[in-house]
Amino acid sequence: MSKNFLNEREEIVKASPVPELPEGVKIQAAGSGSLPCMEIKDISEAGVRKIIEHVRTGKYTSLYLSLDEDGEEGFLMMESSPTLLFLQIWDAENEIGWCLFAPEFLASNEEAPIEPSDGQSVFQMRNTIKNTPQNRELAARCVEWYIHTCEPYPGTDWLKDSQ
Repeated sequence: MSKNFLNEREEIVKASPVPELPEGVKIQAAGSGSLPCMEIKDISEAGVRKIIEHVRTGKYTSLYLSLDEDGEEGFLMMESSPTLLFLQIWDAENEIGWCLFAPEFLASNEEAPIEPSDGQSVFQMRNTIKNTPQNRELAARCVEWYIHTCEPYPGTDWLKDSQ
C-alpha cells in the first residue's frame, strides 16, 4: 500500500504479537450510545463479557468506553451501519487517534454512511472497515483489549493520527 494516501500526521502501525491479556477492568464508564439512558452500568468482569459478546454479535451498533467519567483522558468509540464499522481510540494525553481501517478505503475522502448515535459525528470512509462477522470479531477483540489495557489491540493494523 502506498503511503501517498496518508497525510504528514498519519502512519500505519502494523500488527504485532499479542501478549497475554491482563486481568482487571481499566475503564470507568461505558455506554451503548450517546444518551444517558444508554449507559452500561455493569462494567464488572461479567458485564465486560456481555459487552464483548454484544459487539461480536452486532447487538451493539454503537459503543463508548472511557477511562474516566467524562471521557477527557481517552476513550474507545465504535459506530456501525449494516455495511460499515468505525472503531476509534483516542489517547487524550498524547493527542493520538487510532482507527481501524481497510486498505481499499484508505484513498477515500468520502463521508461514511454511518448514522452516529449522537446525531452529529461524521466518519470518513478511510477510517472504516466492512461490517462482516470476521470484522465484528476483530472489533470485539479490540474492545476487550481496550477494557483491560486502555491501549489499541496489538493483533491488527491501525491508522495512527498524531494530532
